[in-house]
Amino acid sequence: MKPGLQILFQTRYSFFGLSGWRSQDSQDMARLFDPARLAQRFDLFQRLNLASLRDQTDADFKLVLLTSTELPEDHARLVTEACHDMIGEERTHIIARPPGRAGAWLQKHISRKLNDISHSAQIVLDDDDAVSADFVALCRAEAGFALSRLRPDQEAAYLSFADGLTGLFREDGGVDLAPRSAPFTNLGLTLVAPTATRKNPYLLAHKKVARRHQVRVLHDQRPFYIRAVHDTNDSRAQYRDEILGADAIKAALPYFPLLMDLDLIKLRDSNTAVA
Repeated sequence: MKPGLQILFQTRYSFFGLSGWRSQDSQDMARLFDPARLAQRFDLFQRLNLASLRDQTDADFKLVLLTSTELPEDHARLVTEACHDMIGEERTHIIARPPGRAGAWLQKHISRKLNDISHSAQIVLDDDDAVSADFVALCRAEAGFALSRLRPDQEAAYLSFADGLTGLFREDGGVDLAPRSAPFTNLGLTLVAPTATRKNPYLLAHKKVARRHQVRVLHDQRPFYIRAVHDTNDSRAQYRDEILGADAIKAALPYFPLLMDLDLIKLRDSNTAVA
C-alpha cells in the first residue's frame, strides 16, 4: 500500500436496499425499476452527476457506483457505457449488489479493491446531484489539512461543504436555481480516513456527524454543489423559495459549466440581477 490520498466519489444508482432513502419508489422494486422512472434518472445522472465529474479541473479521482443486482440488464449497459464515455473506464467502478446496507457494500469494495493507496477522501454524490468543477482539487487540499489536524485518538475526519444551489426541474422541462446553505448536508459530505477503515459516509446520519467526529465546515459564499429537486426525489426535497436571476446564474457558470447544457428559465428569460 502506497502512502497518499485518493479521491473517491460514491453514488447510489437505483439501489434496492437500506441507504437512507425515504421515497416510496425506493421501497418498491417495481416502482424503482419502472422504465419511465429509470429513463428520467438516467437523464439526470448524465446531465448532473457525470457532467460535473467530466468537468473537474483535477481529473485524478474515481467513481464507485452502487446499483442493484435486479437493475434491468439493458439499463445497466446504458449506465456503464455513459460512465465510460463521460469519465473513462479506468475511473469507474460499478458494483451491483443484492439488498443490504449501501454503506456496507461500498465500504467492503473500497477497503478490498481500492486499497493500494493508504488514505481516501470518500465523497457522497447522488445520481441526480452535481459538484463544482474545482471540487476534487478543493477536496484534496482540505482533506490533506484535515489529516494533518487529526487528534491521536481519532482515525477519521469529515468535511462538510455547506453552500450550494438547488436545481428546480420544472414540468415544462426548464430549470430554476435557488441558493442553498446547509451545514452537515449529505451533498458532498466527505469522509477522510485510512482506505481500510470500516467507516463509510453512508453509514452515518449526516446531521449527527459533528456529535461523533472531527468535522470541518466550509462556508465560502460560493456554491460547491447542485441539489436537484424533481418529481422522483428519493429523499425529502426542501428548498428556499428564492429564484436566482440571470446575473447570479452567470456567476455560477465557472463552477458549473454543465449549466450551459440545461434549459435555465431564468438565464433565458430574466434580466434581473441578484446580489
